[in-house]
Formats: sequence, structure tokens, C-alpha cells
Amino acid sequence: MNNKSGSYYKQRYRPYLKNGIRLGLHTGCRGEEIVKMKWNMIHFKNKKPHFIEIRNFKVERQKGEGFNANVQPKIIPITKKLLKLLYKMGLKEKIGTDEYILHPERITTASTIKDNLSKGFTHFYKQLNTGREIRFKHLRKTYLTYLNATIKRQTKLLSSHSSNEVLRRHYIDERLISKTIKKLKIFGS
Repeated sequence: MNNKSGSYYKQRYRPYLKNGIRLGLHTGCRGEEIVKMKWNMIHFKNKKPHFIEIRNFKVERQKGEGFNANVQPKIIPITKKLLKLLYKMGLKEKIGTDEYILHPERITTASTIKDNLSKGFTHFYKQLNTGREIRFKHLRKTYLTYLNATIKRQTKLLSSHSSNEVLRRHYIDERLISKTIKKLKIFGS
């Protein structure tokens, strides 16, 4: 479609966009990790979904071909909200299969789906007119901030970062922590 200036409108909606954004929020995964996540990556404890184990693509790329065999996988704990989302997306029917969790009937590349997820999130967030520029990658920062508020120094083990300093400098939102502390009431005091 043309507008008055002669430029084209790009259709940003994709059927998988909503669940992709939710997976980003509830896992803290990068777009590539979400797009490549499969049902057989879910591990169980006492017959209940416990965590998702995925390859750490970023660290594997940094180490280079032939040197990434010893890269530890990323572990994503399955929270109540994530479990609810996984059931909604078909966990009961797809359990243990080699199908992708997000958009299993894909006819396009994982890279295209990842780009659509990122651009779609940015596009629809701009429609809210909050005055803030937030991108898909900020979901990871939000997730890690809340995870850090819960498990503190052990966050680096689940986020696969080399140090707590890297987490604090690049991922932990100090403003959110300060805001949370101001509103926190212990035992109604």
C-alpha cells in the first residue's frame, strides 16, 4: 500500500507474534533461541515440566567452529506462567517431539521468523505511544532483572553469563529494582 509520501506500509502482524513475545518475556531468551526451541528440549522432574535446555548459540559463535563442544547449554526454569503458556501452545500433544515450539508449520527460515518477531514487537510497542523506545531484546533484560531479584548471585548460572558484573552492567535494570524496593512491604508493615 502506498501512503501520501509514496512509501509502503509493511504488514508486521504474524500469527506466531503473540506467543513469541510471551516466550521472550517468560524465558528471557534471545530471538534465535526462541525460534529454535523444540518440545523435546523440555526436561521433567517427577513427571512435571521442570526446565528447558537450549544451546547457547551466542557463546558457540564466539568460540568458533570446532571449539564450541564444551559450551554449557542454557537452562530456563519453567515458571507457573511459562508452564501455562506451554500448555496453551500444545505441550500435552507435542511433548517430546522434535517440532519447534513457536510456529512449527514454518515454511520460512528461522532467521526470518526471528526478524519478524523483533520488528513486529517494535512496531506494535510504538503504537502504545509510551514515549519509551523498547525493543524485543528488552524482554531479556526485564526477565533477568526479575530473576536476579529472586535468586541473586545465582542468576549468572541460569543466564550463562561469565560474571555477575556483566549481568549488572548490561542486563539488570537498577531503576526497576529501586522502584520495587520502594513499593515492597514485608508483612504489611
